[in-house]
Amino acid sequence: MRLQLPLLFCIALFCLCSSVVAQQRLRLSVVVRDGVTKKPIPGASLFIAETKAGAQADSLGVISINHPPGVLTMYVSAVGYFRGRETVVLDFNKRVEYLLQPRSTDLEEVDVRATRKDKNIKDVQMGQIQISMPELKRMPVVLGEPDILKALTLQAGVTTAGEGAGGFNVRGGRSDQNLVLVDGAPLFNTSHLLGFYTNINPDMVQDVSLNKGAFSAQYGGRVSSLLLMSTRNGNKDGWRVSGGVSPVSVRVAVDGPITKKLTLLAGGRIAFPNYLLQLFPTASVKNSRAFFFDGNLKLTYTPDERNTISLSAYRSQDNFQFPGDTLYGWHSSVLTGRWSYLIRPNMQVNLAALYSGYYLNVDGVAPNLAFRFTSHVEQREGKADLFYTINKKYKIQVGTNAILYGSQTGAIQPTSDQSSINPKQINPEKGRELGAYINTEWELTPNITLMAGLRYSAFALLGPQTVYGYAENVPVSPETVTDSVRYQSGQVAQTYGGFEPRLALRVQLARNTSIKASAGRTRQYLNLISNTTAITPLDFWKLSDRYLPPQIADQVSLGLFQNFRDNAIEVSVEGYYKRLQHQIEYRYGANLILNPKLETALLQAAGKAYGVEFGLAKNNGRLTGQLNYTYARSLIAVQTQFDALRINGGDYYPSYIDRPHTFNVQARWSMSHNWSFSSNFVYYTGVPATYPDGQYTYNGEPVQDYSRRNADRIPDYHRLDVAFSKDTRFNKAQKRYGIWTLGLYNVYAHKNPYSIYFTRFNQRTESYRLSVFGTVIPSIAYNFYF
Repeated sequence: MRLQLPLLFCIALFCLCSSVVAQQRLRLSVVVRDGVTKKPIPGASLFIAETKAGAQADSLGVISINHPPGVLTMYVSAVGYFRGRETVVLDFNKRVEYLLQPRSTDLEEVDVRATRKDKNIKDVQMGQIQISMPELKRMPVVLGEPDILKALTLQAGVTTAGEGAGGFNVRGGRSDQNLVLVDGAPLFNTSHLLGFYTNINPDMVQDVSLNKGAFSAQYGGRVSSLLLMSTRNGNKDGWRVSGGVSPVSVRVAVDGPITKKLTLLAGGRIAFPNYLLQLFPTASVKNSRAFFFDGNLKLTYTPDERNTISLSAYRSQDNFQFPGDTLYGWHSSVLTGRWSYLIRPNMQVNLAALYSGYYLNVDGVAPNLAFRFTSHVEQREGKADLFYTINKKYKIQVGTNAILYGSQTGAIQPTSDQSSINPKQINPEKGRELGAYINTEWELTPNITLMAGLRYSAFALLGPQTVYGYAENVPVSPETVTDSVRYQSGQVAQTYGGFEPRLALRVQLARNTSIKASAGRTRQYLNLISNTTAITPLDFWKLSDRYLPPQIADQVSLGLFQNFRDNAIEVSVEGYYKRLQHQIEYRYGANLILNPKLETALLQAAGKAYGVEFGLAKNNGRLTGQLNYTYARSLIAVQTQFDALRINGGDYYPSYIDRPHTFNVQARWSMSHNWSFSSNFVYYTGVPATYPDGQYTYNGEPVQDYSRRNADRIPDYHRLDVAFSKDTRFNKAQKRYGIWTLGLYNVYAHKNPYSIYFTRFNQRTESYRLSVFGTVIPSIAYNFYF
């Protein structure tokens, strides 16, 4: 009996220790990355076969789970990637990295959707558009060149001023109200060839995302939309070459590893459209000359799994000559340095230094009018962001940034001794903007998610600066100047600032149904001065000052999202209302170029925009595509105490980008033998125009009277494009292949008017239409990969 007691005690002690070990739980952290770009994959899923346990990755691609020790068979998956399987021996707290291979590397995956599978239901943000890069290169576009902005204008709520117009308009906002970021740096000019092409080579781009509603508090500085474009990282596994040839350009991209930890991405595009311009029937196009190029460079260094350092650069150059003696040239330069440090699996800090500059020059070459006109805008920025995933239900992000602005609104110099041009220069402007924000995302319940953010921005206009004072109770004009104050270099001449709250809510009503709401305020301290409907080379950027307060926009939106047939069909309806303060309008006969008292030519206006967007997308099957219809209004009112300055009596009237009805249809049919057919049909209500509504006699000469601004419209715009594509691969594993695309732009040769102008001829008023592309335009393009 004495021997049995110690034995029983040992057995009990052994069982107790075994129970304790069995109850021990170790921490397994899995970092899921893209097998090509090595970027984290947010939302990736982990499933452990032995215990049926599962977890989901946070915004940094990190999956954390507490699990008993043992040999585990884990399955890792994510939307758009092949499922992966891995065996892990969990004998201590362990952190592993897993690479998922994207399905999009074989271009058989068809994705013409604005969002990926199920994201339109699950994501808290609404009003988002994403563009598929592989599909972009198969779309029918003008002269066969893939174009990011043209693809965006096929989406609900996104329009353009017309063919040959630079930039894009989102929900009633002007082109300069869009924040366009390339690797985090702003791009001030988004178009080549006066709006025919996007500035960015699509071969260099990894992701394109447009936010039309209240975007994250991380971003500020514009009041309409946020367009994010990120370039690819170089391939770590080997060198790759891709590119394309079209009737107007040649482009190429090369990427690969320099060392095991350092990768390179380099590419460029050059255009030669002169011989094609001569084929157009329109004299203004036929006799023009054009050239452009752009180039990208990106180095990515990953010394270890916690650190990533990248340096990216971009440069573009445009030259254009209208019929006559004037040459236009403009170029953009962007440089971004970024360091990302993973403090721990659920916490990351990003530091970035950014530079962006846009420069314009106009050269007159006539002997007696030889001159060079220049203007530019520059932005230097430093920013820091901290991402912290507290748990799978709560995320928080904080950050700050500082910006230095510099702009030159205009300077002119004679370039020959015979020139009659006198030199003149407007004083350069300098400004400083500081910002700080906090943004949170909280999953209140499995069906309710809330995103809330608050941003504060402060702006200061710096000297050297001369501020004029004007007589009270009369309109400001050069004749009513009473005094002036000179601010020396570095002195603060004017300050503005304020809070910018953001809020978004998602309520999932059923597995495939959700409603979303958002609201937000944004501020903009930089303004594009232009009295034309398109971004022309003579437009220039100006900082806010005493007479030009920052633009402010308040937007609310509400949407219903419904998917059918396992997310194969998506239906959405979104409504929005936007109120804008301190919009810029122009006096009749405004003198904008080289005006030292520019405030005397500008008017402050209030704006409002509202609309309903309907979208239908089919994502699976041989026939895929989408249909978008938008009813939208964009109105503006100049309300001032001076009757002489009121436009249209102070009532609201259509802004120059007001298009009540927009209808777009895209379709793609996958045929046998790797052939596919795609088509686009677009319809826009004509933009507002000002027609003469009478005439009067002045000094014995008849003069046209334009009493109501934007009271008329040019005819509606509509166009059909088609394209056939041929993939030369015999199987999905083939690494060297090409894609041929044959396209027809404006199939039925509709002469869409870009503008209408009036002139007097033989005692009569004659009207003339100007169409940029009044005929069908065939194209052929070849994209290659190896």
